[in-house]
Amino acid sequence: MNYINSDDFQLTNSAVALGKFEGIHRGHQLLLNEVRKQKKHHLQSVVFTFDRPPGTILGRDHEKKSLDTCTQIYTREERYRILRDLGIDQLIEFPFTREFACLSPEEFIRDVLVDKTGARVVVVGTDFRFGRGRSGSVEDLRHFSEIYGFDLLVMDKLREGQSDISSSRVRDLLGLGRMEEADGLLGRPYFISGPVIHGRELGRTIQIPTANLAVQPCKLTPPNGVYITKTHLGEESFFGITNIGVKPTVESDSRKGAETYIFDFDRDVYEEEIQVDLLHYCRPERKFDSVAHLQEQMARDISSAREYINQRWKGKIR
Repeated sequence: MNYINSDDFQLTNSAVALGKFEGIHRGHQLLLNEVRKQKKHHLQSVVFTFDRPPGTILGRDHEKKSLDTCTQIYTREERYRILRDLGIDQLIEFPFTREFACLSPEEFIRDVLVDKTGARVVVVGTDFRFGRGRSGSVEDLRHFSEIYGFDLLVMDKLREGQSDISSSRVRDLLGLGRMEEADGLLGRPYFISGPVIHGRELGRTIQIPTANLAVQPCKLTPPNGVYITKTHLGEESFFGITNIGVKPTVESDSRKGAETYIFDFDRDVYEEEIQVDLLHYCRPERKFDSVAHLQEQMARDISSAREYINQRWKGKIR
């Protein structure tokens, strides 16, 4: 997949999905499926989104969010990998600037969507808004599609239960630690990824070695605590348990991390990229009186996790 992160590009013959695509949830995937279908008409599939949340630019100064602290369901690297694996040809993360935010709906369609992106087909959801002050609507897209010569496909919202599937709904479920429900809306397990870093190596001293990941400040995480997880290392995957948090029993600072004990695994994976799927929330993080008490609780967590996995996956620990 080609990646574009500037306003200096020129594409032709494109089927373009427009949106924030924060969660790339099942509703978003309807749009992505449509642009992929256009390959049979010799159009390349394009996702057009932004390089930052609009809230980092728009609004009054006291309402603006720092780019580093504006949490997102997926990091930019994770969003890239998901879209690549879904078979998208081009990802455009267009620079969201004050100048861009001031474009009228027609200016955006003419100067960016048609002239730069080469849109022949445009795919959006029913609630898509664009242009200065979010003044543009689907009806504007429909009107200008006749003027600028592209086809417009408008996808209805996908619903789960009594509500629409949305990134905000996913965020709410993650905030409550309701991983199975969030995963159902996403269409995949929610995950944390990155290179394995060196920690204090306390786990090795208590015979429970862990693979440690730093959690980026911009990454949305569920409540601090212990989770049943599945870790992907290259083409291999392994069940285990992961603690997300600040390790209050042994650490003195507040940097959030994720440390994973991988079942039946004994290899050096420092600096290797791993992906940790968060499958089930077990308990909140807590401070223990001693390392010995922490070790006892970890042993109970491991036993409970193995039992849960054996029941749900019929004995297939790996």
